[in-house]
Amino acid sequence: MQAVYEDLVVFGVDAKDAEDAIRQVGRHLLDKGFVKDTYIDAVAQREKEYPTGLQLKDLAVAMPHTAGIHVNTPAVCVAKLAHPVTFAHMGDPDTKVEAELLFMMAIQNPDAQLDTLQKVMGVFTNETAVARFKAAADKHELYLTAMEYIG
Repeated sequence: MQAVYEDLVVFGVDAKDAEDAIRQVGRHLLDKGFVKDTYIDAVAQREKEYPTGLQLKDLAVAMPHTAGIHVNTPAVCVAKLAHPVTFAHMGDPDTKVEAELLFMMAIQNPDAQLDTLQKVMGVFTNETAVARFKAAADKHELYLTAMEYIG
């Protein structure tokens, strides 16, 4: 199953905070029909209750997502931010991370999309993949990297 689409790779998102980043990136999924009009609000609300920020060795990321009832077609929107924004850490909401990259997931059925979830999580444990995502200099390079590591 394809998870990454070129028109869902976004480069240089200029967000003022985590919620703004979620809303801007979520808009790409909505505009392309991958998610329902309830998705963005649902992701923003879920992020407040269950934060998704992760501090990797050389990069902080976030993986905002929500329940499958808000999704039309499974996909991952990969977004490189123009500057880091603060997200609460997944395992410790009191810890803040300065996320530079968002992997916003539209997941309908977690069991069916387990392969995609594992690939996204695998990026975070692969130093070469993290370095490639961090070094991506434009949208096309970010897309090629996402295709290579997520598919």
